[in-house]
Amino acid sequence: MLNIGLFELTLFGIIALIVLGPEKLIVAARTAGRWYGTIRRAGNRLQSEIQNELQILETQEELKKELAKIRESEAQMQAQMNALQQSLGRRESQFAQAKHQALDAWQTLPDISDNTTNQSSTSDTAPSIPSTQPLANRWFVLGDYDRARRLPAAPLMPNYTADPLLNQVKS
Repeated sequence: MLNIGLFELTLFGIIALIVLGPEKLIVAARTAGRWYGTIRRAGNRLQSEIQNELQILETQEELKKELAKIRESEAQMQAQMNALQQSLGRRESQFAQAKHQALDAWQTLPDISDNTTNQSSTSDTAPSIPSTQPLANRWFVLGDYDRARRLPAAPLMPNYTADPLLNQVKS
């Protein structure tokens, strides 16, 4: 702070002793010490407040940068969501077109349950069309894959009482 050496301090003390005298020098030293402490505390407080304000400003700048990054990523996510919704809309429209085409093709197929057509023409056409009746009173319906995986049926046991050939008595 101040470049005061031992010589300058001694010179200052001698001048103060001559000017103030020995009784008032002690009171003046105490008063000067209090003022010095008050000024030093005020300087330290001011310095810490300035550092706190600078830290707050730096934190605010970092938060603004992070907020900008978040908004940018939000905009990117919104653009991706819009693109996904558009592709979903296109797929839904393609599905609806395919559904309408399939329904049109289904309606143009000949009626297989009609007995007026001959058997050879029904075997040459499309495979059998599944029934559109609801599955009323059908608790368990197996598909082809499940039928193939089932255990084979139990073998038929001969009925000795009903079959006269098996019921012959050997004598």
